Amino acid sequence: MSIRDPRVLTIGPGQPFLDILADAVLAGFPTGAAPSAFDLARWTILLPTRRAARELERIFLARSGGKALLLPRVAPIGDIDEDLAPGEDDSLDGLPDAMPRDGQILLLIDLIDQWARDNPHMGLAREIAVAPHQAHGLALSLAEFLDQIDTEDVDTARIPELYGMEAARHREAILALLGLARERYPSRLLEVNRVSAMARRAMVLRREAARLAETSSDAPVIAAGSTGSIPATRALLEAISRLPNGAVILPGLDLELDETSWGAVGPTHPQFALKQLLAALGVDRLAVQPMPGAANPSRAWLASEIMRPAETSDAWRQALAGSAPRMAEALAGVELIETRHVHEEATVIALILRQCLEQPAKTASLVTPDRNLARRVKAALARWHIAIDDSGGEPLIRSGGPALVALLLDAVLAGFSAATLAALLRHDLCRLGETPEAARRHATIIELALFRSGDPVPRLAQMAETLRRLWRAGDPNPFRHPVLNRIASTDWEACIAHTRRLVEALAPFEAEGGNGLAAQLDRLLAACAQLAGDDLWQGEPGEALGTVIDRLRSEAVHLAHCDFTRAAAILRHGLTVPVLRPPAGQRLRLSILGLLEARLIRPDLAVLGGLNEGTWPGLPDAGPWLNRPMRERLGMQQPERAIGQTAHDFVQAFGPAEVKLVWSRRLEDAPAIPSRWVLRLKMLLKASGAGEGLDNGWQRLARSLAEPLAVTPHGKPRPCPPAAARPRRLSVTRIERLIRDPYAIYARHILDLEPVGAIAVGSDPARRGTIFHNAIGGFLNAYPLNLPGDPQAELLDFGRLQFETYGGDPGILSFWWPRFQRIAAWLVQQEMTDRPRFSRCLAEVAGAMDLVVAGNAFRLTCRADRIDILRTGGARVVDYKTGTVPTKPQVESGLMPQLTLTAAILAAGGFREAGPLAAETLAYVKLGGGNPPGEVKALDFDDPLSDIVQRHTAGLVRLLTAYADPLRPYLPRTAMEKEDDPGDYDHLSRFREWALAGTQR
Repeated sequence: MSIRDPRVLTIGPGQPFLDILADAVLAGFPTGAAPSAFDLARWTILLPTRRAARELERIFLARSGGKALLLPRVAPIGDIDEDLAPGEDDSLDGLPDAMPRDGQILLLIDLIDQWARDNPHMGLAREIAVAPHQAHGLALSLAEFLDQIDTEDVDTARIPELYGMEAARHREAILALLGLARERYPSRLLEVNRVSAMARRAMVLRREAARLAETSSDAPVIAAGSTGSIPATRALLEAISRLPNGAVILPGLDLELDETSWGAVGPTHPQFALKQLLAALGVDRLAVQPMPGAANPSRAWLASEIMRPAETSDAWRQALAGSAPRMAEALAGVELIETRHVHEEATVIALILRQCLEQPAKTASLVTPDRNLARRVKAALARWHIAIDDSGGEPLIRSGGPALVALLLDAVLAGFSAATLAALLRHDLCRLGETPEAARRHATIIELALFRSGDPVPRLAQMAETLRRLWRAGDPNPFRHPVLNRIASTDWEACIAHTRRLVEALAPFEAEGGNGLAAQLDRLLAACAQLAGDDLWQGEPGEALGTVIDRLRSEAVHLAHCDFTRAAAILRHGLTVPVLRPPAGQRLRLSILGLLEARLIRPDLAVLGGLNEGTWPGLPDAGPWLNRPMRERLGMQQPERAIGQTAHDFVQAFGPAEVKLVWSRRLEDAPAIPSRWVLRLKMLLKASGAGEGLDNGWQRLARSLAEPLAVTPHGKPRPCPPAAARPRRLSVTRIERLIRDPYAIYARHILDLEPVGAIAVGSDPARRGTIFHNAIGGFLNAYPLNLPGDPQAELLDFGRLQFETYGGDPGILSFWWPRFQRIAAWLVQQEMTDRPRFSRCLAEVAGAMDLVVAGNAFRLTCRADRIDILRTGGARVVDYKTGTVPTKPQVESGLMPQLTLTAAILAAGGFREAGPLAAETLAYVKLGGGNPPGEVKALDFDDPLSDIVQRHTAGLVRLLTAYADPLRPYLPRTAMEKEDDPGDYDHLSRFREWALAGTQR
């Protein structure tokens, strides 16, 4: 029963909320008598967040001056439980336990599975049947919606009212799924005597409200900083406000707003939640008393004008009339900072925070809803080794054991692709029983030998044997990366053993596992035990990982069917939601706060970052379950209310003595606009004659960090190695490189620098050329004289042998194999037409020719795709191309001399299988697999082919003679086919630097 009118007060925006509250309590609020050091423990203070509760306790300790003090009972209002509730009755006994979030998700997945089986006629149900892991994402979304229903006390019995509403067709499935919220979901919870966490919170709050109203305890109870946005919270606030020594303290109630504007306050206004709360409490706004405290009334006035409802915006003219002095006072300490992009925004904020540390004891907070911006600021501060208290923490999945588990999930789901295995092996905890140093070394060797070699990546079970075949003691392989040729046999053997242990740990995932979440978790943990051992559980990340696993295992009974893909999605989500935060006792002068946490915290300097429309405030989203008319039918809040809540947070954070408002002109790759509140502020400043208030000093300072004091660009490199170091052997393809990019020859053949290839991807175009060349070469070598009875079938068999090594790559099987089939049909027809003119066909044959260059021997080598020996006594030299085919002018000019130099080697008898033969024809065969599948492009020169071959040979000797001169430099990119063609050694020659600086000469 209520005994008096509600006691409701407010602490205005810009005032130090928690300091004022602490001082008031120590002075005796609300009892009127100052408490002794022991009496203070009778006070109960409820705040919106744990952070605010910790900060208030710190303030009380600071106020004690080192004396002994029993603190009040301080807790977040949503965490009221039996221990916090004053009194000794059992009014909160008998409530069912809350269903843990993981259990709720698993139960909903199981219900969605049942729904999909019961509704096979619906498209969504068929999608879930085909891809069961999709049910996890659907369950997450449904759980969030059900939390909204429980939070807003929506009567689910009204859901059938939605069925008759006009809606899009896809909502049939959505409404059918909502039947779970009304029927099966509550009954399943009842079976295990559980309720949802939000429902239990509402029960606890309402029971506590009822208990307080009934007992009318005289113990001081204060609810401070809550806007009462939750119905159950409003009920508790009402009960507290009517206690003999109870009080509700509102954050930032606008007492100066005129009545017309107050009546126009809507969901997007910062006062909307407080307006609803006062209506529920039956309290008139003007009856609310402000608590005394230092503040800038002009700043509060400016914030109120920024947020003035659109319906009364015509009052701005009167409000701003003669406001220059008041505006100047309000703007004292306020800076508006516009940056070009998010990276610059983070740098500017980091500089502001760093400057704060120059003043002893000064505190600063970045307030932003943008976690990406927060992480960027942390990284920017790290360059100066500055730590910052980030209340948002870092996702658990990014550190230690949880990160290893995530990499293992990636590897299994990707079928143990090269990229995922390389990432797994590189993790610090993936040691497979060895020292960290040995494990890293083995990971490097495996990556170079198997994943970056340019060869097909072996299947998991074949990895160790493939490594053994790659190594032959005392037999350096010219086709292997030079680094691998310098590895000792003992290191190879150790690396092979390391690979075997890896295969042993991962092999169970290639077979079907048990159909249950617990069984899938057991498989993962067994593998992790082999990969990392006990180190998996070390430190805070390891302990948190164990907690997540144990919780999922205990709740696994709610989900009947779970394959590995679904288990991976569940576990990944379980590792992503928890965050690792700094220790609670650690107090830093710099902090990053979310909007709700910053509501009651007042630093000396507040940086409001991410003030872009769509970020702060975010875009209103009704969600996938109900459209606006449906939400209105059920009496649910519209999404615009979130804008009002973030507007309130903006006003609260706008109050400290120093405030920096920061936003970007671009977000990612798209233009962005400032927040609506920034635009309103700029408009008010301009209208009052104060200008736009923009400050570009921070922007210039941020840019200067990346600007050197002096720029001395390097010119084009001109290496001139001694003659003895210059190569005496090159292939015909390297000759083209010598013509176009001599620096690449210097780097590869003199410095012995071989590029490390990218992590192997089966669908790389270079793989296509390798597969096609090997298949066609194998077929031609098998039938050099006559074609078989069914040549197309035979050629396809050779193709299958090559494609089998890439069987796990869907891009190759689905795209390249059909093209190869078309090429095979075309090639066989071409062979049947051409073979009568040939006496023999040579394929993939090696040749060499010795030249004398500046008095020294020089060997020119090649590997010809195909040489057809003609019955007339000559030969045709063929090169298969799966990419761009050189043009006749490129070949004739000598820029692409591969075929002409191959013809010179043939004429000199450099191909042992052919003997000395004159080439009568040079031809490229384009193999595209499209329409047409192939095309023979014979080079029909104006001059006799023999003359061109001799001219190119003589030109080669002149070129090599020039480079035999120790004063001749190996210049980079002298005759690139295209100016923007990338080179393997561009970074080494610092191409971009001297090209952009204009120092090419």
